[in-house]
Amino acid sequence: METAELVKALAYLGAGIGMGFGAIGAGVGEGYAAHQACGGTSRQPGASSSIQRTMLIGQAMAESASIFALVTAVVLIFMIDVSRAALNQGFAYVGAGIAVGFGAIGGGIGCGFPAGSACEGVARRPEGQNAITTIMLIAQGVSQTPSVFAFVVALLLVFRAYEGADPITIAALLGAGISVGMGAIGCGIGSGYVGGDASAGVGRWPGSRGAVLRTMLVGQAVSQSTSIYALLIAILMIFVR
Repeated sequence: METAELVKALAYLGAGIGMGFGAIGAGVGEGYAAHQACGGTSRQPGASSSIQRTMLIGQAMAESASIFALVTAVVLIFMIDVSRAALNQGFAYVGAGIAVGFGAIGGGIGCGFPAGSACEGVARRPEGQNAITTIMLIAQGVSQTPSVFAFVVALLLVFRAYEGADPITIAALLGAGISVGMGAIGCGIGSGYVGGDASAGVGRWPGSRGAVLRTMLVGQAVSQSTSIYALLIAILMIFVR
């Protein structure tokens, strides 16, 4: 097999890994939001329109992590030139798929918790929808941060040129994807769990939004710290090693 064919095969493998794993989190998160929305609607049918609107907004945010994976997969399939690529480049493509695929799991699942709790909160207090939705969106935005880190690393792996074919570089490129991808899972889920309780709290008492928001952001910031460590190691393996 020629090097160009092998690199293209590795690019396809990276695309499959990225999109396959990248769809997991969004599916779970969106399903959880819909589950809670259905339960809230059964208890408060008169607020069904508000609950459904909250559900769809929350599901759209949960979907964004898988869109990162989709974009990366499409680039790997259609937009790369392998005619002069070295073997190291092919393993960079696999590393990119690992990064964005696993990186999307935590963000997708994590975004489901605030979305589900927000739907339940709107069912409990329809008049507090604005406050509940605000907390939900902020919580989801923070929960997606590790997925963004993974997407950035994936783009670096795809578009930076890698020469040669040596085992150290191959291990570093795969390691970078594993570091930032796996490192994003726990942080995304943990931050979403915090955001879910925050959305539920504001749903019980909309007037507590300010105090709940401050506590939520502090808790999420600490939860996010390990994904920053994973990002740092990934960058070191790409540029320093």
